[in-house]
Amino acid sequence: MDMEFATGHHLGSTLVYVVTMGLWVVLWRHVGGFALMRGRVPALWLPFLLALAYLAANALLAFTFAGMGTAVYEESRFAFIDDRATIAVQTFASILVVATIVYGLTIRRLPVAFIRFMAYAIVAILGLVAPILWIPDGFATGFFILRHLQNAALTVGLFLTVAGVIVMLGDLMAHGDAKVAVGKDDPDEAPDPDAVTWDDPARADRRPRSTRLGAFRTHRDDLGGPTDGEPTREA
Repeated sequence: MDMEFATGHHLGSTLVYVVTMGLWVVLWRHVGGFALMRGRVPALWLPFLLALAYLAANALLAFTFAGMGTAVYEESRFAFIDDRATIAVQTFASILVVATIVYGLTIRRLPVAFIRFMAYAIVAILGLVAPILWIPDGFATGFFILRHLQNAALTVGLFLTVAGVIVMLGDLMAHGDAKVAVGKDDPDEAPDPDAVTWDDPARADRRPRSTRLGAFRTHRDDLGGPTDGEPTREA
């Protein structure tokens, strides 16, 4: 009986991580991660594979070694999850501040891909890890299941946050490349290709009449010709 009970806990905790691995792949496809990896942000392979690696390692450890302890022991394990969730929330807030500056003041466009990753990260970290679920006193099985569920959700949220940061940095670097490619001068001071100058005879007909007349008068003055209001003298 004890062996069957222990085997049930091993399989249950392992199943949590195996199911989360499948959900991770589905979620990654839903937020457009695969399309971005094949396109402009190939570095997204890193958080995608690392998340699968951590989930697989936890599944292997749960299947091999995850024996359920006493209620006191299982409750004490939540301290590790709480510490990492606190770090994740603080980091998340800092990322949002930086993203506001990057996208609002520098790039000046709506970061759709970044918002998708960060939105689901909020759901995973704040929606699945932060809420309180009251476990009856002495109910070790409840603590055991809950800590594995929250650990899996925290892993997903952390790597979604990492993916969002990679997308933001990729957008920032692409924006910087566009600025540098304009030329050595300031892009705001780049010459207008349609601008008309006086030394461009091919475009002289495009100048305003007053400009053409002024240029003609200046030319006559240089040659010593009469100006408006000056009588001509005959030889």
